[in-house]
Amino acid sequence: MNRPLTLVLSTLVVLGAACSGEPAFDPEHLAVGPGGLVGNGDPLTSGNFEGGNDLLPLPRQVSSPPDATRPPDCEGECVAYCNAAGLQNPINRGLCTSLWGVGLSHKPIQFAEACRRLFVDTLGRVPTADEAEATCTGNWGETVKRLIDSPEFILVNQRRAADKFLYSNEVVNIQSIYDMDRLVEKLYRGKVAYDQFAAVVSAHPVLTRRHADAGDKVEALFHLFLGRPPFEAERADMSRLYGLWQSGYYDHPQLGRMPDAYIRFRCLAEDGKSVDPVKKGECTSVLWGYHELIFTPDVRAAMDRQINELTLWNGLLGPDEWAELETPGRVLSQQVPFWEHAVDEVLEQYLGYELSPKVPQVRAELVRYLLDHQGDIRSVHYAVLTSIAYLQSSFGTTPTTYRWTYGPLKQMDAEVWIDSVASNAGYATAACDHRISQPETLLQNGSIASYRVLQASRWRIDDKGKIDDSYSNLARTLGGCPENVVGGRFHVVSILTTGTQLAFVGDLCNPSMDPKVKSAPIEKLLPEGVDPNRALTVDMAEQIATQQYRTLLGRPPSGDEITEARDAGAKCAAGQCRAEEFARPLCFALLTSAERLFY
Repeated sequence: MNRPLTLVLSTLVVLGAACSGEPAFDPEHLAVGPGGLVGNGDPLTSGNFEGGNDLLPLPRQVSSPPDATRPPDCEGECVAYCNAAGLQNPINRGLCTSLWGVGLSHKPIQFAEACRRLFVDTLGRVPTADEAEATCTGNWGETVKRLIDSPEFILVNQRRAADKFLYSNEVVNIQSIYDMDRLVEKLYRGKVAYDQFAAVVSAHPVLTRRHADAGDKVEALFHLFLGRPPFEAERADMSRLYGLWQSGYYDHPQLGRMPDAYIRFRCLAEDGKSVDPVKKGECTSVLWGYHELIFTPDVRAAMDRQINELTLWNGLLGPDEWAELETPGRVLSQQVPFWEHAVDEVLEQYLGYELSPKVPQVRAELVRYLLDHQGDIRSVHYAVLTSIAYLQSSFGTTPTTYRWTYGPLKQMDAEVWIDSVASNAGYATAACDHRISQPETLLQNGSIASYRVLQASRWRIDDKGKIDDSYSNLARTLGGCPENVVGGRFHVVSILTTGTQLAFVGDLCNPSMDPKVKSAPIEKLLPEGVDPNRALTVDMAEQIATQQYRTLLGRPPSGDEITEARDAGAKCAAGQCRAEEFARPLCFALLTSAERLFY
């Protein structure tokens, strides 16, 4: 961007804030963008969704079990059986004709497994046994609703959105990223319907600046909201609506140069004010109805010498102009596959596999359920978290080859693993912030404002302005805290990741009792009142094991585990070991188990 254009934009920044309904720049409240124009009223629904506490039927008695080589058929008596079951949960209704109605059983789940899974999925961490017993008792539907209404649930889904939209402050204006994060919060507070969310996203700088040309923007939009690439005719047609977006840079008065999105004035006559009847077809979509998208310049426009055209910074757009630009998202949201993909994403988020292709009735029921609840995406989360597809055990042998007859088993995200291990053991760590994937880029201009932005974020910085990257370095080795420049989050089990995890847990538990290692406080690893220097006994070994299983694994130990602990305690006591010398190696053994990595 040339200097005259920068000066014009700096002069008009206050006008832009007024047009978009935003306050003046505040380093602690950065969000500026179209997300501020929606979701500012009451929630769409009360949040009291039905189907959370179905009384589940028994398998129907059948003469022969279903054939494992093909999907089970449900006819006659099976349909009547499911219709009479009185199921309110849409997933339970959809599954009945492929589960109980054809004579198949679900796999019962134990309390500790169910609560642990729910905590990880909704709050992003493993609970202690005390937390689980205090939270998950009583009415399951009410428990799910409480957790969905929590700030932690919002944060978990904001982090998922950051992965989905590939937030990168090197590629997109950080104020737009914060605005998108705010929009996601409104979505999960039930203040923005899912179709309205898609409409805003379709014109949001997080998408229009993140992807290069018009065709790339169309492809990204289709993948995000339909789960597939566009056909060639779809790409060519919708590209006409995205052709007016131009990538550039905006010199923010406090934060310095930021990558941002601009509007080009295409399809105009030579006077630059009226629409050219010959060219306007290049700015008109006709595949989903007639949608013409042409802007004419006014006092807000300025010359960008890089392309030798007048352009308009997106920060100066008004509400009516944003509404026009959101046409692509509104077009997609009128299609049934849009809603099908919305529910499929939530199913896969919690189940870890694609249920809809196997049992299409589930998808159909969920789409109706979502539309009945005004597009409030929380309703789908509630339905899945209270369904039999979710509330089944993954332990032991699988009862059948049908995937929906046993529970999900997934690998924890890196941040979930680190945060759970550290918090349960009382071990202090730093953090990373999903909104600022590259904090070093933000600090490059050396401004006080950039420093204050990082100070107010989840990144930890010292008095000299240096960023604590100990957490992010660990998480990135394990696939988390992605920079999102080229790739994003990944899940993998390898020698490198296993070695990294062993090293982290080794420092935390310190089984070698190295005095130079900053480890977890021994008070978190011993029962209350037990002196770490006290001579170990077999009974004390059982007490320590019970304490650590409840704190570190979120459940009481089994009978076999108690026996193992007592046997190990007897051997340790024979060598005159102390309580701490037993507790720290046990901590290492528990925190390096597969139970801490999969759930």
